[in-house]
Amino acid sequence: RFHIEEEGKGVDSEGNKVKASKEDVQKFRDSLAKLGDIYVNDAFGTAHRAHSSMVGVQLPQRVAGFLMEKELVYFSKAMEKPDRPYLAILGGAKVADKILLIENLLDKVNDMIIGGGMAYTFVKVLHNMEIGKSLFDEEGSKIIQKICDK
Repeated sequence: RFHIEEEGKGVDSEGNKVKASKEDVQKFRDSLAKLGDIYVNDAFGTAHRAHSSMVGVQLPQRVAGFLMEKELVYFSKAMEKPDRPYLAILGGAKVADKILLIENLLDKVNDMIIGGGMAYTFVKVLHNMEIGKSLFDEEGSKIIQKICDK
């Protein structure tokens, strides 16, 4: 991120962890709010994040944009009346963060591919594979076998 106040924490140019003060985060959010009169969120892929640009722009009118609407229509169709065959491809870092989605999709899909950082947790648990310094979700690892048994 370009501004540490976007997430409230980050890493500086030397690799040191840094944290923004509450006051600096609020100033950053206020500066974003001054850029417009209406907040339109069209970023489906980041809408779940508690970043300043997602939740910190406190304007009287906040709406979802047309792209967000389109994503939600497609997502709803995929969850309620999917075309067949239905393949779900999921990514992300933590299994534990996606467990409800995974469990819900398992009853609906023909096949599922787990990619991204989550894949390392799956291969380590299921195949006892060495993953080096790759992402491993300790909490999520406890539910991998249950997911695969389903």
